Amino acid sequence: MRTSEQVLNQAEIERSGLGARIQSLHAILSARYPFIGRIALAVYDPGTDLLKTFVSSNDGGPALQRYEAALAQVPSLASLRDTRSPRVVDDIDDRYPAASTHTDWLKAHHFRSSYTLPIFRGADLSAFLFFDSTTRAAFTPTVRAVLDQFADIITQLYLLRLSAVQHLIGAVDIATGLARIRDVETGRHLERMAKYSRLIARGVAERYGLSDEAVEYLHLFAPLHDIGKVGIPDAILLKPGKLDADEWALMQQHVRIGEQLIDHIIGDLGLQGDEAATLMRDVVAGHHERGDGSGYPRGLRMADIPVAARIVAVADMYDALSSARPYKAPWDEARCAEELRAQVGRGLTDAACVEALLGNDAARREIRERYAD
Repeated sequence: MRTSEQVLNQAEIERSGLGARIQSLHAILSARYPFIGRIALAVYDPGTDLLKTFVSSNDGGPALQRYEAALAQVPSLASLRDTRSPRVVDDIDDRYPAASTHTDWLKAHHFRSSYTLPIFRGADLSAFLFFDSTTRAAFTPTVRAVLDQFADIITQLYLLRLSAVQHLIGAVDIATGLARIRDVETGRHLERMAKYSRLIARGVAERYGLSDEAVEYLHLFAPLHDIGKVGIPDAILLKPGKLDADEWALMQQHVRIGEQLIDHIIGDLGLQGDEAATLMRDVVAGHHERGDGSGYPRGLRMADIPVAARIVAVADMYDALSSARPYKAPWDEARCAEELRAQVGRGLTDAACVEALLGNDAARREIRERYAD
């Protein structure tokens, strides 16, 4: 019979992200095979061909985070996708003498052998699962037979997690008709928002303790920030001129409406307290808050505004400034930067988020150009 502490710990794991669950499984596995020092999951985005660090459990030492690479540039992993088979590397030094970010990291942390399995969702590659050891030739057939069972568990946890997040997004889309929101922010605004938010999140991840898992959730949920606008009358939402005081007060209600929609959906899906669901709610509820307390709906000060909401606020502001609107032409980069930094000076926006966006000039411009209306 489990103690109350064990039940509580299990409940905390269930409410937390996938990373905590993998850490729990790693602890169980380490009792049998202490030489397995790392379990890591990297997700694959077929739209960009990018393989991205997602979650990991390391036996001491830092994790490899905020790393991505095109799968086309990693032929050894691309072959696993094509053959749908695992790979054993008995000696990383001998097998991969050439330098690469991932291999160099493994060598620097004294990992010497690995066992890698591709994860598929139907016919499509979804992720790679890595088991790494500081012992050479650690992954014998006997060890792999046990690891395959753990890999099945991790695969199911990952696919269930992916399904839950996509159900969360899908439920919001269906309930609100997200794709049909008629607003002045048309075209590819939502795609740019997602990309800018991820760019900022990666830039401030170390400062604010954002995991790779949280960064990817933010990328998924950023486009839902204004979901509550479906409850605003068209006469106000589509008004070409300036809103009067009463109209503006009604427009501000879109945040509360969005919160209510999200809360209903989270409740219906049984995801109260879930890490991904909480992050989604933070985005919807907090993206119009401002650091000096002048935002809405709660008038929060900077320290009380969730980091996810601060990130999305900066992404939204930049896109509004840099894009054409019925009432304005797009601003050039210099003018956008000047205005964003002026808002930081007035205490409205998070300085680290603004600099994370402005400091990565090439990536920011690439998003602006690639996803132009």
